[in-house]
Amino acid sequence: MLISIGGSILNIQSVNSFLSKKAESLKSIKANVTVDGRGLLPRFFYRGQSNDFKSSNNVASIFRQKELSGYTHEYSFTNEYMRRYANDFNNLENNFSRLSYMQHFGLPTRLLDVTTNALVALYFACQSHLDSERHETDGIVTMFFSNKTQNIDDFTYYSSRSDTVEVLSTLALMDEEKKKSIYRKISSFNKNIDDLLKEDENHLYQSWYMDLVKQFPEGYYEQLSEENQKVYDSLNDFYKEINQSYEMQCLYHDIKRDTGYFADLINFRTLLHPFFVEPSINNERLRAQSGFFLFEPYDGTSCSLENIHDDIDNKVSLYNGHNEPIRLVIPGEKKQQILNELNQSLEINQATLFPDKENVASYIKNNF
Repeated sequence: MLISIGGSILNIQSVNSFLSKKAESLKSIKANVTVDGRGLLPRFFYRGQSNDFKSSNNVASIFRQKELSGYTHEYSFTNEYMRRYANDFNNLENNFSRLSYMQHFGLPTRLLDVTTNALVALYFACQSHLDSERHETDGIVTMFFSNKTQNIDDFTYYSSRSDTVEVLSTLALMDEEKKKSIYRKISSFNKNIDDLLKEDENHLYQSWYMDLVKQFPEGYYEQLSEENQKVYDSLNDFYKEINQSYEMQCLYHDIKRDTGYFADLINFRTLLHPFFVEPSINNERLRAQSGFFLFEPYDGTSCSLENIHDDIDNKVSLYNGHNEPIRLVIPGEKKQQILNELNQSLEINQATLFPDKENVASYIKNNF
């Protein structure tokens, strides 16, 4: 019996069934499958889960931890781990590398493991998970799309060396009080901009920011109407208020300590939405699993699991033509059969996806 999952449910009976329904889903998606505003081609990502975890589906592990006196455990976890293995972290290129390193070794972070290989996601969806009555639960594969939105304010695919990734990775590693304050300031700034510009049909905000970072020739301001000059001045006032705050200066200090140089300029409109990041650690497991990360830049104390789940669904999950998120569901009774197919026909198994000595030994022990 299929589990009840919101969206378009596709029942999977075999590997061929999975590939067929995946292909059908890609043809029916409700999205603009083009390059994004920077010229990057779309990427499709997948995540397999052995069970439907309801509101925590596709929510990063740090947000699934119990809150500690109004704070998340993020700073206490990451600070202690980096303190214990300081030499390991000194050799990593940036703060995103440090976050992904901790994710790789099982520390709860705001990164979610995804893959570009749908069959890898299928493997994870077919792992055993028993309910309270010791029955095997259905697994699910969620499909994601990097170019679901095309606006400059909400790109959903970045290089690990992107300024946006550096800003949010550094913010993730800051102490909880400063982090909460910065998230509040960014949310307040964005609300002020929304109230000021409403629909912003003239894209005044984007032009204002490009002028701020010297991408326009001098004289842009003088060419504006008197009304738009007032809006421009208000944008400057809102920006100075957040950008020159003590907490933001602390963030800039930490970024510069990591990168060596960073201009005190951040486009705060581009930050608070989920996005995919290429892996920055070239280890065997990531390569074997075609691994990427979904970065979830939320304030863990003000966003509920449901809100995070819904925001991820709305912004990066793949929808069909009926505006429903697509779920590929693997019935519990079919899991072992599909695992056998993946192993025997495609060599997707514990040893190939986890190519360390312990997992290879475990696979050999159980299969030879």
